[in-house]
Amino acid sequence: MDLKGRLRYRFDNVMARGVGAQILLLAAITAVIVLVATAATVAFGVQPPADDQGHAQPFGTVVWISLMHSLDAGTVAGDPLTSWTYLWIMLVVTIGGVFVVSALIGVLTTGFGQFLENLRRGRSRVVEQGHTIVLGWNSTVFPLLAELAEANRNVRRASVVVLADRDKVEMDEEIAAALGRTRLRVVTRRGSALTVDDVRLASPETAKAVVVLAPERHPDGSVVTPAEADTVVLSSLLALDKLALARPLHLVAQVADARTQAVARTVVGDRAALLLTSPLISRLLVQTGRQSGLSVVYGDLLDFAGSEIYVVPRPELAGTAFGDAVLRFGTSTLLGVLTADDVLLLPPPADHVLGAGDLVVVLAEDDDRILLDGSTAPDEALIVEAVGDRPRLPERTLVLGTSDRLPVVLRELDANVAPGSTAVVVGEGDPGHLPKDVVGGLANLALTFRSADITDRDVLESLDLDGVDHVLLLAETADRSQALADARTTVTLLHLRDITRGTRKVPVTSEILDIRNRDLVASGHADDFIVSNRLVSLVVSQIAENPHLVRVFDELLGADGHEVYLRPAADYVTAAGTPFATVCGAALRRGEIAFGYRLGAHAADAERAFGVVLNPPKSATVALGPDDHVVVLAEH
Repeated sequence: MDLKGRLRYRFDNVMARGVGAQILLLAAITAVIVLVATAATVAFGVQPPADDQGHAQPFGTVVWISLMHSLDAGTVAGDPLTSWTYLWIMLVVTIGGVFVVSALIGVLTTGFGQFLENLRRGRSRVVEQGHTIVLGWNSTVFPLLAELAEANRNVRRASVVVLADRDKVEMDEEIAAALGRTRLRVVTRRGSALTVDDVRLASPETAKAVVVLAPERHPDGSVVTPAEADTVVLSSLLALDKLALARPLHLVAQVADARTQAVARTVVGDRAALLLTSPLISRLLVQTGRQSGLSVVYGDLLDFAGSEIYVVPRPELAGTAFGDAVLRFGTSTLLGVLTADDVLLLPPPADHVLGAGDLVVVLAEDDDRILLDGSTAPDEALIVEAVGDRPRLPERTLVLGTSDRLPVVLRELDANVAPGSTAVVVGEGDPGHLPKDVVGGLANLALTFRSADITDRDVLESLDLDGVDHVLLLAETADRSQALADARTTVTLLHLRDITRGTRKVPVTSEILDIRNRDLVASGHADDFIVSNRLVSLVVSQIAENPHLVRVFDELLGADGHEVYLRPAADYVTAAGTPFATVCGAALRRGEIAFGYRLGAHAADAERAFGVVLNPPKSATVALGPDDHVVVLAEH
């Protein structure tokens, strides 16, 4: 390559290095012009005008004068007519300086524009301490941020950093519209959670927790399959692992497939909370559909507005039997124990003795309300003796809508109903696409399929709703946006309410995908409570704030172990008015923990939380009648 080509190549490389290199190049050109002009004045024996004492200007002054001519085109007009040679030299310097300054202005304008664009795009690194990082974006992000704002309401300078591959300005506007005025600072950054450099923008080394959200939509608006979503989540976990931070991160991630969960464990180990979102929603959908008012219990139990679960030390309880310890909490509720050997007992037997180093699992309004202030003893004379389990009768369930969630819903339903139960599935999907282990592997449930449009009034009227015990309404999302799927669910629910008006009330539990659409179909009945992605947000926010809750929610929301039930109050106490401590004593006799009640008289009153009261003081007198229920933590 000739000299010209080499020079052009080097010039292109310098220009490609950015604004800084371009400014340095212009500075070098200016220096060359000034030095050449200074050398010319010396060579031709011409000098600027002498000073007031008639002395010739020193060399440094000549350089300075030449520099001023290169930077300010008006300087040449003020030169006195002492030497035409000197004036021509300064004119050449000025013309060269005009080109340099013009180029400098262009470079600075372009560089400043790029700087503003980078700020708009959110490409600067976050400088925060003790913040929560949210990687990704989906429909759960707004309720998640709302719960984190509530959880950190009393925390000074609490902040959340959201990193997603979306326009920063759009994220800021949507978050501001969803949250309104809040003390929580939400900082957004645009970047991919799949790359280490972009994840580093969120400063994970100083964060207290990192939440990885599964994507729901591609940039073109098409639906992300569960396999694709798990791939993104797994890649994000790998990016976090590659950072090689000095301390382990508290990770919470959404996962769709149990097989992905097993692979993710090889990356992040046991320290991360990997939530199987589809089974979680399906399980809650089935459980709340079979027990009136349970959805309200879960909503109050999981959000930060009322009482929430804490795992805290109480060394003064060492040597105390668990049954006695339950009654020592007057304004909070003891649910279980996390032993010093890292064994979760939720709850342990009543005669289990708490040891040194054990942590207690407590339901309380706030961590400063976890007090040993109990004084009311149970009235043994009012406690009803346990008579054994009641016989379980077959149930008939109507499932409206087919989606990817249907197989998990049917498996969960089969695990909860008595043998001989039936389920009628009506939807637009093809039953032949169901896994064989669902169609032929159910032990207690007989399935009947019908392919139809669930928004069709004639289809709904042709169903035997009078003989149905529960209705589960699933969102049909195939080739539809969330808004359209929710609109179809709303239409179906309105038809069901109109058809059953004036007849036996059939409990309906509906799945709404977008939390913003829930209020459109709320009817003032706890049975119609909408199970949506908000429940996932509640669980994620709780675990993000307290790592110990991973084990607790695995127990409460898992397929095995203890679960939440609403049992008839008449099975526990005989009198209508009794201290709640007596109800707790009756539950302890059954190996259960009572932590609330539901009054049937207020079951349709939304202002009274549909009759649900959680964590009442044990000294409070409660009037429980034949239509009321006790909220208990029990194994069966």
